[in-house]
Amino acid sequence: MSDSTPDDKVSVTFHPQEWVDSPGEAHDWDRKQLTSASDREPVTFTVPREDATDDDGDVFEDESYEANLLQAHAAAPDWVNDWDGPYYVRTQT
Repeated sequence: MSDSTPDDKVSVTFHPQEWVDSPGEAHDWDRKQLTSASDREPVTFTVPREDATDDDGDVFEDESYEANLLQAHAAAPDWVNDWDGPYYVRTQT
């Protein structure tokens, strides 16, 4: 049995995205729109609290540069580590 508590962990949700042609007249200007990836669902994994907090102990803000770096965390699924498209990360304690 582990001595860790829920407060020792942070849930990280990885949201894969993709660029698609935007609807309507914008398509005429070759504009793209960022949307949820059609072939992958968001996935949640947990990391140790110290890996997802700043020097003051505050959890990284959603979609921040620091939160997005959690894509490369060892606890993330392999496909998340390998994702080379756009994405954002949300955190929750």
